[in-house]
Amino acid sequence: MCGARNAAVITGCFLSWALCPSWASSQPTSPTPAGIILAAPIQVTAGAVQGMVEHGLTIYRGIPFAAPPVGDLRWRAPQPVDPWQGVLRATVFSPACMQKGPTLPGMMERYSEDCLYLNVWTPAKSATDKLAVMVYIYGGGGVSGSGSVRLVWGDQLANRGVIVVTFNYRVGAFGALAHPELTKEAGTSGNYGLLDIIAALRWVRANIAAFGGNPGNVTLFGQSAGAYWESMLMVEPEARGLFRRVIASSGGEFGTAAAKDAFPTLAQAEQSGIAYAARFGVSSVAEMRKVPATQIVAMDTEMIQGGHTSAIKHNIDGRLIPKEVRALYEDGKQAHVDLLVGSNSDEGVNTLGPLLSAHAYAADILVRHGAFAGRFLALYPGRSDPEAARSQLRAQTDDVAWRELSWARFQARVGVKHVYLYRFSTIPPFQPFARLHAAGHGAELPYVFGFPPITLLAKYEPADKAAMHTRIENQIQSYWTNFAKTGDPNGPNLPPWPSFSISNQRLLEMGDTFVVAAVPDALAMQLLDELHAEAH
Repeated sequence: MCGARNAAVITGCFLSWALCPSWASSQPTSPTPAGIILAAPIQVTAGAVQGMVEHGLTIYRGIPFAAPPVGDLRWRAPQPVDPWQGVLRATVFSPACMQKGPTLPGMMERYSEDCLYLNVWTPAKSATDKLAVMVYIYGGGGVSGSGSVRLVWGDQLANRGVIVVTFNYRVGAFGALAHPELTKEAGTSGNYGLLDIIAALRWVRANIAAFGGNPGNVTLFGQSAGAYWESMLMVEPEARGLFRRVIASSGGEFGTAAAKDAFPTLAQAEQSGIAYAARFGVSSVAEMRKVPATQIVAMDTEMIQGGHTSAIKHNIDGRLIPKEVRALYEDGKQAHVDLLVGSNSDEGVNTLGPLLSAHAYAADILVRHGAFAGRFLALYPGRSDPEAARSQLRAQTDDVAWRELSWARFQARVGVKHVYLYRFSTIPPFQPFARLHAAGHGAELPYVFGFPPITLLAKYEPADKAAMHTRIENQIQSYWTNFAKTGDPNGPNLPPWPSFSISNQRLLEMGDTFVVAAVPDALAMQLLDELHAEAH
C-alpha cells in the first residue's frame, strides 16, 4: 500500500533488510524460555494471563484477541475468544498470519491461519497507573507483516513510560477476499484485515486497564500500510472512540481515481473474488474454505508477481468503509483526533520495483494522468532512461509526502490543534539505507523502536557519528511518547516542533539536526492537489 503502480511497488513495500542473523533469530522458540521470571497473573475478558518480567517491564506475548479464523471462520469477521480455564502463560509470540516470508529482520518463521494474537509491553507497577497506550499497526502492503517481528518490539518505548501493544491481522486474500456468497452471509465481504484491527482495538479498550493502561488515552502508530489503516480507521464508524491520537508514517488513503491504488467497490471486489476462486477450479465459498492455506499463499504470491492484486485489496463496501476515504475527509467526517504525521525524503528508492524506460515511462504517464501528463512530465521529465529513473523515484517520494500533507491539512481544517508534520531525512547506518545513501521507506523505524541497536555502531562508526544517531533515536522516541501522553511531542531538551495549521504550514525536518522548515517541493504538492481534485 505504498501508492502502488504495479506489483513490484507492492513488493517493495515489504522493506527487506539484510541484517545480522543473530539479531533475526533472537526470539524465543520454546513454550517457556529458560530463566524467565513470571509475573503475577492478571485477568482479561477470556481468562487469566501471566507474562514475564524483564528489564523493569512486564511483557505478554501471544494473548488471543479473537477466535482462530480457521475452517468455517475463514473469511468471516473475527469472533470472540472462547474463555479458557486456569492461567494462560503468555511468554511466546504467536505465529504470523499466513503469508510469503520472511521479509523483515526477525520475522517469525512460523505462519498459521490461527494468528489473531497480541503482545503487551508495560512498565506499570499496578493497575491504577493509567499510563498512555501506544498500539502499533504494521506495514507490509496488506500482504505481509507481523506484530512480533523483532524490529517492532515495544521495550524501548515502554521504558519511556507508555504501554505498547502490537498484534497480528490477516493479510493477502485471507484478509481481503470478497465474494457474492460471503456478502450474502454477512451483508458485506472482504475487509477482514480491517475488522481484525478493530477487534484488537476493542480488546485494548476492554482490557488495557488491567495492565496499568488508560483506555481513554490510546495512540495508534503505524508505518506504510499501517498508516493506510489508520487513515481508514479515522473514518470508520465502528472504530470511533477506540483511540485518541494517531502517529502515521509514510502512508494514507488519500488518493482518488487518479491513484492506481484506489480501492475497488464491493461489486468490483466480488467479481475479483469469483475469478480468484476459479483459479483453484472451484466455484463456491464452501470449497474455497477447504483449500489449503499454503495454496492460497502461493496463489497470492503468483498474482502479486503478475500485477493482479484486485482480489487481495480491501474494498469500499458502503458499510464498513462508507465511501471513498478522501471524500469522507473532505466532508470533515473523520475523527477529530490529534495527529502526528510525516514521510521520508527518499521514499522512492526502496518502494519501486524495476524502473520503466524513458519510452515506457512517458506512455505510462499519459495513460495515468491524461490532460495532466504534460505538466507531470515537465516536473518529472524522462527524456532519457537515467532521467526517467530519477523522476520515478522523485515522483514516488512526492506522492507519499503529498498524502501526509493532505492528512495534516484535513485535521487542521476541522479545528484540531495538535497536528504535527515532519520529514525524516536521516540516513540510517543500516542496510539497505547505508548502501543506497538515502532515507528510504521505513528509514525512521530503527529510531522509533531502537532496533537494530544504535549502541552497536560504536564498534564500527566514528564516535561523533554514533553519538549523532543515538541523539536522533532519543529525540524521536521522546517526541513519539510525549505525543502519546499529551498530544504535544515537545518536551525538555528537544528541538521545538511547532504545530501545523492552515496559516502556518511548516514541518520539522529530521535530518542530522532537527530544524523547522517550509513544506518542500511546493510545485509538486500543488500539481498533486490539482490532479486529485480533478479526478474527484
